[in-house]
Amino acid sequence: MAAGTGGTDGSSSTSTTSTGGQSSGPPPLVHDVEDTGEDCPEPPLPAFSELESISHLPDPFEMASGDRISSVSDWRCRRAEIKAEIEKYGAGEKPGKPGTFEASLSGNTLSIKVGEGGSSFTITAPINRPAGAPNGPIPAIIGVNSPTGSLPAQVFSSRGIATITFNSDQLMSNGFSGGSRTDGNFYKLYPGTTAGSMIRWAWGISRIIDALEMLPEANIDTKHIAVSGCSFQGKIALYSGAFDERIALTIPHESGGGGTISWRYSDMLEKRDKTEVENLLHAQGAPWYAAALMQFNNAPDKLPYDHHELMAMVAPRALLAIESTAIARMGAEAARVDALAAREIWAALGVPFRLGASEENTNHCVWHNGFTPDLEAYVDRYLLGKEDVDTDILRSKYTIDTDTWIPWETPTLQ
Repeated sequence: MAAGTGGTDGSSSTSTTSTGGQSSGPPPLVHDVEDTGEDCPEPPLPAFSELESISHLPDPFEMASGDRISSVSDWRCRRAEIKAEIEKYGAGEKPGKPGTFEASLSGNTLSIKVGEGGSSFTITAPINRPAGAPNGPIPAIIGVNSPTGSLPAQVFSSRGIATITFNSDQLMSNGFSGGSRTDGNFYKLYPGTTAGSMIRWAWGISRIIDALEMLPEANIDTKHIAVSGCSFQGKIALYSGAFDERIALTIPHESGGGGTISWRYSDMLEKRDKTEVENLLHAQGAPWYAAALMQFNNAPDKLPYDHHELMAMVAPRALLAIESTAIARMGAEAARVDALAAREIWAALGVPFRLGASEENTNHCVWHNGFTPDLEAYVDRYLLGKEDVDTDILRSKYTIDTDTWIPWETPTLQ
């Protein structure tokens, strides 16, 4: 496995065309559209019985054709292939902007009416603009079910960054007490959907971004939006950033199984350590994923992807994964292998320092002061545009057998 190195970010370059056109210099930090790969050909998506077993993390650079990508521009359609695989086998399909879409701002509250096929509902999201913030558009963080997720609010308010709260129950309840795939407002719009809750919630965050783009009076800089949450909300943040290329900075905090940890490695961890890890078998008590994922409960090696590739869908935008080692079930070691593998995609694209991973021994969703400098660095560079800030961060106590788990080589992309 080739190692990535740091370099000049150039993160002031913040947009590209919907066809993935790229100027000279580093790849852009954000895009103008939700999905730049919408026009890419769909890869073959075989039935479960036709899938081969892969014992290591799958090669993210290998196209469905068997060829490996050779240029930075190839990543757009390779990312689209990964997206198609995750939608087919793991998460379900994410619809685009609905046919009915109306947005308004009343005081500090966004109201978004969404509808399809005669059904509609309204998403509301409060915006908090910190005291002393500039009068013009300012960056914002979308926190899942709280203004900044589990992150310290002071990091954002002291920097003049707005907070926007996404209420996930408006799309579907969290499902901890059971729940059905037919529950919730999203299903009323898309009856028969394959989407699990994670995609439904990510869809809701995308609609908030649509509304912000429509409402300049909200005074939000839509080129500098972050998303964050912890635990199941950290998974929501990761799916949101992976599936919407308008999000500049994605910060999943201790997202566990279905988030930043590898399905394959977490399965190995449970067997090796003889303790429950949030692997495929234990991650599906709620309908958070597509029903199709249950086929792989006892056969994670049959998945054509793993979650280093879910993380890689964020590339070349910025991602900071925050993990705790205190809770064995959350699989921090399995997050480490994914961070190392995913980092190679950012390295191949020339911006390895846009993928960071930070780790401390603290309780579940309890903030540790050791995380703060890493968070501040990512916020300063990718929301405030301070290009001289060092974000080359990969902190972990774990040693990974990369020869076994990441046996593929990182290509030099033209």
